[in-house]
Amino acid sequence: MKNYSLYAFTLAVMVAGTACDPIWDKTEVPEAVKIQFADRYPTIKQADWDIEDGNFEVEFKVSGLERTAVFSPDGRLLSYTEEIDQRHLPNTILKQVQAQYANYKIDEAHRVQHNGNANYVVELEDNMQEIVLHFDASGKLMEQQEKAGPISKQEASLLPIIHQTGSRSELNKPLAQWELPDNLREVSGIAMLRDGLIACVQDEEGAIHLWDPEKKTIVEKIDFAGPGDYEGISIVEDDAYILRSDGSVFEVTDFRNGKTAVKEHKSVLAGTQNTEGLAYDATNNRLLIACKGFDSTLGDKKGIYSFSLNDKKMQVEPAFQIPLFQDNLSSITKKKKKSKYDVLQPSSFEYNPATGDLYLMDAVNARLHIINEQGEVLKTMMLDKKLLRQPEGLTFSPNGELYIASEGGKKGKGIIVKYASGI
Repeated sequence: MKNYSLYAFTLAVMVAGTACDPIWDKTEVPEAVKIQFADRYPTIKQADWDIEDGNFEVEFKVSGLERTAVFSPDGRLLSYTEEIDQRHLPNTILKQVQAQYANYKIDEAHRVQHNGNANYVVELEDNMQEIVLHFDASGKLMEQQEKAGPISKQEASLLPIIHQTGSRSELNKPLAQWELPDNLREVSGIAMLRDGLIACVQDEEGAIHLWDPEKKTIVEKIDFAGPGDYEGISIVEDDAYILRSDGSVFEVTDFRNGKTAVKEHKSVLAGTQNTEGLAYDATNNRLLIACKGFDSTLGDKKGIYSFSLNDKKMQVEPAFQIPLFQDNLSSITKKKKKSKYDVLQPSSFEYNPATGDLYLMDAVNARLHIINEQGEVLKTMMLDKKLLRQPEGLTFSPNGELYIASEGGKKGKGIIVKYASGI
C-alpha cells in the first residue's frame, strides 16, 4: 500500500500494540490498545505504528495483503482497511472504472470499514499518472485525486469524511426466483462465491452443493462429512466453514480444488443453544455464530459467539449479547410466546459487503433484522411468509444484492429469491 492514508474514510487512522517486541517499535502505545491488537491479531509479528490526532494506527500484512487498523486510546477499533483483489470490488465500481478509465490499470484496491459502513479506495495508474478514486458502498464516486506521484498521508487526511444515511424499510419486489432440486428441498445455508455460483448446505447431508443460477442446476457436489444437521456456511478465501446445529464447525480447506481436507472443530456451547447462523467477520478475522436456542445463564439475552480464524478456537463467552426486551423484538407479534427467548430465533446471519451492516434472519418470526455489535436491533422488516415458507439462509453479492433461501416443506421445493438490495 502506498504511503497515503487511504482517504479520510480511515479517519486520521492511528493504532497500537502489546508488550515489548519489535511489533510495537518506538511508538508509545496504551495498554488497552496493545491488548486489543494482540487479541485480534495474535499471529502478527511485524507491524508499523503511528500516532495522529490522538489515535493509534498500525499497518501490517495478512496472507501477503496489507491491512491498516485504527484504535482509540481506550482500545476501540475505529476503522479497518484491507487490501483486496480487484475481483472482490462491487460490480458497480468495476464497471465504472472499466468504462471511464479504460486507459488505466488497477494497481491496488482497498475496502475501508468505518462506523458500520464499507467504502472502497481504488488506485489506478498509467505510465505517467496515478489516480485514486474513492467510492461509497453503493458504488457512487465521491472523490478523485490525480497525482504525478504517490499521494502523501497528509494530503489524504485532508479529504472529507462522508457519512451514509438512510435506507429502505422494506424489500423491493424480487428480481429473480429459482426452484432448487429435490436434494436441496431442506436448504439451510447459502454463500455467494466469486464466480457467481452459490454454495448451499442442507439439513441432513454433509455436502456442499454448488448451484449455478444461470444454468439453474447443481454443477458440483463436495462431500465433507456424514449425515448431520448442518445449518450455515461461510466462505473465507478458498476455504469453506460449515456450522452444525450442535455448534461444531467443519473446516473444509481448498474446497474447490478436488483435494479437500476436512477438520471438525468441536463446540464448546451449551446443548440448548441450537446454533443456526454463521457469519464471516473479516474485520476481526473470525466467524460469528448465532443461536436459535438459548443459554439461561445469560438471563434476558441471547449470545453471539465467535470462532477465531487465527487459532481456530471457539470462545466460551459471547462476543456480544442481544437483549431480548427491545422494541423491535417485543413488538414482533401479538401472539403469546411460550418462552421469552422465542422473540428472537436466528436462522441465518451475514454481513452485507456493500454496507457493512450485520443481518440476522429469523425464520420462525418471519423477520429480517440489522443489528450491531453492541446487541442493538437497529432495523426490522417483516418477510413474506407466502413466498418464503421457511427462510433459512441468506447471502449477498459483492455489490449488496440479497439472496434468501427457503425450505420447501414435505411436498414443496426449496427456493432461492434474489432482491436488488437489503433493508
